[in-house]
Amino acid sequence: MNARTADEADNLIAHIRKHAPMLTEVRDEITAAFEHDIPLIGRTGRTAVLIAGLLENYCTCAETVFVRIARFFENNLSPDAWHKDLLERMSLEIDEVRPRVVSDDTQRELTELLRFRHFRRYYYGTAYDWERLEELTRRVARVHERLLHELEFFTEFIRALAHPDRSG
Repeated sequence: MNARTADEADNLIAHIRKHAPMLTEVRDEITAAFEHDIPLIGRTGRTAVLIAGLLENYCTCAETVFVRIARFFENNLSPDAWHKDLLERMSLEIDEVRPRVVSDDTQRELTELLRFRHFRRYYYGTAYDWERLEELTRRVARVHERLLHELEFFTEFIRALAHPDRSG
């Protein structure tokens, strides 16, 4: 790996490490909204929009990391359904190029969040299904620590790739 590519790898690592705490922050805001805001205000259209927006932010933050990874490894994404394609590619191990970024379980959890985000982007009302919002919130809780662990594992792979003299 040349110096330019090593620098790009270091930038990718920094990007992943910057966004991991943001994922935690959004997850914590979702939890806080359910523990504090909703009991105080109630299940209104406004609190539903709050939860929906936070769920969308979580998905977008994860996807931003995945886009950077795809660009680094020069994965071309088709303009049609690139969001789904991106997530699927993150679950693939590419021989002699890179390991998978996320497990199949993580991909399944994030796929449901992605579906919701797509719906949210084109739904302008406030009458959300509270059961669905709760289910998606549980999904974030289930996937969060695993996603962070998988991103850290992948970060270590990139570091070893960029700086083989520093490994092991």
